[in-house]
Amino acid sequence: MSDSPGFQNRPDHRFPGPPHIEARWLKPVVAPEGETTLLVRISAPEQADAMRRAPLDVAFVLDRSGSMLGGKLDLAKEGISLAITRLRDADRAALVMYDDAVDVVQPLAPTTPRLKASLRLALHGIDPGGSTYLSGGWVAGCQALAEAKDIPGHDGAASRIRRVILLTDGLANVGIVDPRELAEHAGALRRRGIATTTVGVGQNFDEGLLSAMAEAGGGNFQYVADPPGLREFFARELQELFSVAAMGFTVTLAMPPGLDAELISAFPVERRDGALDVAIGDLPAGDEIDLVFSMRIGHDAVGARWPLGVIASWTDPRADERQSVDVSLEALRRVGQHEADATPSDELVMEQAALHRAAAERRAGLDLDRAGRYAESRLRMARAREVLQAAPMTDAVRLDLEDSFMLADYSDGAAYQPHDRKTAQHREAQRRRGRLNPDAASTDDGG
Repeated sequence: MSDSPGFQNRPDHRFPGPPHIEARWLKPVVAPEGETTLLVRISAPEQADAMRRAPLDVAFVLDRSGSMLGGKLDLAKEGISLAITRLRDADRAALVMYDDAVDVVQPLAPTTPRLKASLRLALHGIDPGGSTYLSGGWVAGCQALAEAKDIPGHDGAASRIRRVILLTDGLANVGIVDPRELAEHAGALRRRGIATTTVGVGQNFDEGLLSAMAEAGGGNFQYVADPPGLREFFARELQELFSVAAMGFTVTLAMPPGLDAELISAFPVERRDGALDVAIGDLPAGDEIDLVFSMRIGHDAVGARWPLGVIASWTDPRADERQSVDVSLEALRRVGQHEADATPSDELVMEQAALHRAAAERRAGLDLDRAGRYAESRLRMARAREVLQAAPMTDAVRLDLEDSFMLADYSDGAAYQPHDRKTAQHREAQRRRGRLNPDAASTDDGG
């Protein structure tokens, strides 16, 4: 780890190593009654062809309600079938289908050639019908992973990647339907090592619910505008699981008395005495994730110093062991107003702070739009635009500014069109994991 607070000395990605974690201040000084910003960047190494991967436990949970008629269910079944083909004997798969009832078509079992053939036959015989017991289907998939027993000759559950993939094209209308309650359950399962990825197909699902479950659950939220996009989704999701470079990644900020922090970035965070614990989840090879914290200090005199501990920890799937690293970071100092004003700001931290603050405004605006509070929604989008206009005008800022202009300029007398709102929610999910290409068009349809 470099002693510099900057991002020099990046690892040689030709030889995969541990994730690279660095931290840097907007300014390492703060004036009386002031605050500053901290950026923590996590870079996962690129995957080598011969890189060992952790075995995978995956539960496919599919909506078979009546609205899936018309090709959606057939394409979902095709996507699962193709995904199963790529699993190894050391991996395990379960299949759950739900409408107003839940059917565990296949309990979790090793994906041997015999099981793969059995699953393909089972998929072929499933037809759509009924309403949407989303919580029941999802819980059944989670239970299949949580209750799995170790298999002689296979790695134990602690070293396995465990993921539920939940697909729906409609609204939860049976069982638990409250987004907050479902997100809380997803967070509790994430802490037990079970991540949740959610997939919304078409225009009638609740993107707020699915994105909240995925965020709290440590997985991905995917919007598929058209059924053919399901094939691509299953291939991409499985490839991500195959390329995990670090499992259960967490970042902890240990703060002395008088220093407080708030996470601006959209990741699950838990506060305890003198510390914040941020859950990143499984980190695929090649990912780069930025965490932005707003830091506030108390009333100490000029010259006071606050050493901050930044600790990253994860499970290495190659070594099958938990690892941690203390990240080098100079202490924050209280100075007079003149010195604070004269200290230059780090432009990268300025950029990322603006991007993450604007993202928080847009996400709040989307929530308000879903609640029917359209004028308030547009105000939050306008705030996002203003934050970005004050930032260094990088390619990433320009891309976010395009989206913010589009969302702010909507009429404040009516809701966003479903496709536009779902696309915006999906793009926010991509942004938070650093996966939105600045060269991408702002009309990405999620497919």
